[in-house]
Amino acid sequence: MIQKVSTVEKEFLLRTIMKEHSPVRIHGVSNIATGLITDISKTEIRVTFHPPCSLNDFSLREHVTGYFDCIGKTYAFETVIQKNSEQQILLNYPENLLKSLQRKYVRVHKPKDIQVHFHLENEDINMDYPVCSEYVSVDSIQTHSQIRGKGLPEMIASFRKRLEGKCHTNTIVMFRTKKPENFEENLICETGKILFIPSTNSGLPQNDPYPEGRIITERIEETFEDPNFFVEGSKFAKLLKAKKDRNIQSEIWCPIIYYQYVVGYIYLANTNESFDFSTVDYLWDFSRILAFQLKQSTYFKDEAPNKDNPAHYAQIIDMSPGGMLISFPKNELRVPIKEGSIFSVDIHIEQKKINCSARITRRFEKNDTLFYGSVFVDLRPDNMMYLYEALYKRPFAENDVMTFEKAGSIS
Repeated sequence: MIQKVSTVEKEFLLRTIMKEHSPVRIHGVSNIATGLITDISKTEIRVTFHPPCSLNDFSLREHVTGYFDCIGKTYAFETVIQKNSEQQILLNYPENLLKSLQRKYVRVHKPKDIQVHFHLENEDINMDYPVCSEYVSVDSIQTHSQIRGKGLPEMIASFRKRLEGKCHTNTIVMFRTKKPENFEENLICETGKILFIPSTNSGLPQNDPYPEGRIITERIEETFEDPNFFVEGSKFAKLLKAKKDRNIQSEIWCPIIYYQYVVGYIYLANTNESFDFSTVDYLWDFSRILAFQLKQSTYFKDEAPNKDNPAHYAQIIDMSPGGMLISFPKNELRVPIKEGSIFSVDIHIEQKKINCSARITRRFEKNDTLFYGSVFVDLRPDNMMYLYEALYKRPFAENDVMTFEKAGSIS
C-alpha cells in the first residue's frame, strides 16, 4: 500500500540523495529527464540536468512527478516548476513524499493530445426492479470466478450441493413478480450490499473488510432507523429478537445486482452455527455469475431491450500504459460505478482510436466531481505500445527503466 513518509523523513531522504549525488527522474506532461538535486531550501528544490535539456522540454507552472531510489526503495513526489532553463529547473518544495509504490509504469499527469470516452453496458435500460445506489457491471464477470464455465441449471445444482448440510434454509427470491416488503429486503435493495448477520446475539459487523464495500455495517444500518431509535429501540434490534425467538442463529441476505437494479436476492439461514466470511464470499461470487447467466439465458430479454450505450467524456487526471485516473461531474451518471466493475473505453490519440476495457480499482469524490482509478484489462499489445509512445514521447522499450515507477519493475 502506498504510504506518505513523515516530514522529518522526507527532508532526510531529499538531503541524502543530494549529498550522495543520486539521480532524480523528472516526468512532465511530454518529456522525461534525469538530473541531480543541487540545492534545497524550505520552499524550493533545484534540479540540474545531465545532459542539459531543451527549453521546450518543460514549461513554467508545469505539473511534474519526481522519482528517486534511496536505501533500496523508490520514492515519488509531485510538484510544480517555478523556473526553467536548459541546465536547471526550480521546483516547489514537495508537500508529500510517497513510498511503497504499486504500479509498474509512471503515470503521466494530464497527457496532451489524448482524450477518453467511456461507455457503460445497459446504462439506459428501464426495468421494473428496485434501483440500487451503485452501477455494477455484469459482462465478463464470469471469467473471474470459481463458478465460471457452468450453465444456469448446472450452476443452481452446484449451489444447492455446496450448501447441503451447511444451512437449514437456502433460497433464491426474484423481484419479477414481487416487490421488496420487509425491512431486510428494502435494506439490501437500497444499499446494494450484503446483509450479513454472523450471530443474532451480536448484531451486524462494525467494519467492512472488503475494500470496495460489500456488506451492511452497523453504522450503515443505523442510517435507516428512526431518529428516535436510541430512546424507543431500533427496528433492527427488534428483528434480531424475533429471529432468536424462531431459533435463527445466523443469516445472509445477498442481493443479485443487474447493472443498477436489484433483481432478487439469495437468502441463507442457520439454526445451529454461525456463517463466516467464506460463505459471504461464495454468495457474492455466485450472485454475480447468476446475474450474468440470467442475461445469457434471455431472462431479461423483454424487460431490458438492447440499446446503444451513450459515450461519456472524462477528464484524464493521469494515465499510463497500464491504467488511468479519470474524473467527471457527479451528475454525469444516474448512479456511481462500483469498484470492481468493468466498462468500455475509447482512447483517442490524434487520428487513432483505441478500444479496450477497464476495471475500477478505486473511487473517491471531491465537491461535485467523481474520480475513478482503473486498470486496463484487454489492451492489445500493439495498442499498448502505441499508447506508451504517445505518453512518454519515446520509442517503446520493454526494459526502459525511465518509464518504470519503482525499482525492480524490469523483472
